[in-house]
Amino acid sequence: MFDDVISFQPLPRRAIALAAAASIAVLTSCSTLSGPGAPTATTSSTAEDTVIADDLAVLEEENLEAAIAHLVEDVEKEFGATVSLAVVDGKQDFLAGADGSEPAWSTIKVPIAIAALRDGASEELVDAAIKESDNDAALALWNQVEWTEGSAQHSIEDLLNSFDSEVETDEAFGMSTWKVKDQARFASHLGCIPEAEYVYDAMSDIVDWQKWGLSGLDGVHSKGGWGLDEDDGEYTSRQIGVMPVDGGEIGIAVSASWQTWDDDNSYLEDSGYDAVEDISAAALDEIASRLEILIEKALETGELDPVNDCSETSRLAPVATQPSADSTEEPAQESGN
Repeated sequence: MFDDVISFQPLPRRAIALAAAASIAVLTSCSTLSGPGAPTATTSSTAEDTVIADDLAVLEEENLEAAIAHLVEDVEKEFGATVSLAVVDGKQDFLAGADGSEPAWSTIKVPIAIAALRDGASEELVDAAIKESDNDAALALWNQVEWTEGSAQHSIEDLLNSFDSEVETDEAFGMSTWKVKDQARFASHLGCIPEAEYVYDAMSDIVDWQKWGLSGLDGVHSKGGWGLDEDDGEYTSRQIGVMPVDGGEIGIAVSASWQTWDDDNSYLEDSGYDAVEDISAAALDEIASRLEILIEKALETGELDPVNDCSETSRLAPVATQPSADSTEEPAQESGN
């Protein structure tokens, strides 16, 4: 469930394990608090044929950028959401809606897992963090990078920057700012990064109860995240994904947000959904089902050119620098996913 960000005082390295155990206990104790949880995959929604026909008509009469914008506007109106959608190929970035600057939540676990594997983390932790979105496993991966390199924040930023993807990391790593265009840029290269192979494969084996949106599309490798920003009452569900296609891969990122305070819940009226968790999965399913067909058509017309050059996708060598005994600080933890 959701609670305020938990802060920790700087700790010597030998005390990290005890602090991690304590943080897990604190997070578990918050289960009695009320608040929205994970999107509800059983209330999924897919686009009707007439809606898809409208998308394709915009694509044919104008271009992919206009079709994606049309899709986003439709979903925002239907589901009362603020939507951000980015698609990246080998030549250009397509962005529709907002910029997706809400908290990254568990989508940030993708680069954390890659960096941690470079630093010797166990694959079992990666499985838990990526396939099940386990926060405790993600914390352990973050600590692996912190212990090995001295700064997990700098390591994650360097990893992403090396692929033209900007991020503002936070010690409460789920609160990092990683906009959808930057996420899609990184995703477009993910299948080419040798060090990312295990994470890439794990993203195609997400647990069933998290299979909404991009995760519900055949062949797509994805990671979702969700959470409530208690500062402004905004609930966000988002995903980063890689779509393998003939000739390479396409990077995708999507974010959908709703206000949850009582006077902002008008989007639920007459919607047929009982809670924001229900409507969020339906909105992402709608986006994914329509986007899949637009991408397929844009590939046929040549408007999309998949990323297929893996020659420069591993430019950042892992750096193993040992921090001083008192330089490691336990990251603050948020309770989103």
